[in-house]
Amino acid sequence: MNNELLKRDLNQLQLLQLPRWTDLPGLNLYMDQVVSYINQYLEVLDLDEITAAMINNYVKKGLVVAPDKKRYAKQQISQVLIIALLKTNFSIEEIGRLLSVETATDRNEKQLYDYFILTFLDAIHQLDEEYSPFEQGTKPANGLVTETQKTLLKLACQSVVYKIVIRITVKKDQTTTLKSAGKK
Repeated sequence: MNNELLKRDLNQLQLLQLPRWTDLPGLNLYMDQVVSYINQYLEVLDLDEITAAMINNYVKKGLVVAPDKKRYAKQQISQVLIIALLKTNFSIEEIGRLLSVETATDRNEKQLYDYFILTFLDAIHQLDEEYSPFEQGTKPANGLVTETQKTLLKLACQSVVYKIVIRITVKKDQTTTLKSAGKK
């Protein structure tokens, strides 16, 4: 595998835009809309799609707050997106424990979500030391996200990003190898 191909893949990943709290849909969504909304981000990352059955399971396990009249608000959408990004490396039980550490309150839920998204993007951009979304004055307010939450989310995001990079690069390398083998 050549380093230029890896650099190109990393540059593509760095273009990723994940929604901040204020970017999440302002209107409550039905299940099929939530699935479609979340999957658009997972597809770019080459992660497995999420299904309605999975979301129902997350609600049953208490990882996602139950919808109101079958409609999902920002709170539930943010919870599903976090789970969808973490489930590639962690079991549902581990995600539940991770998210319940120093339980998020209504007061810090928005900040915790934004911190997670920025940490996830930062993990991607750490592969290119010249960029960090935190340098742009986007850190959540101090004191609302605890140091324990910050540390655990940073480690979790880094592990997922490293797996995504390996998965994308290996997949492309296998495709290139197969094409080369076919030409001989």
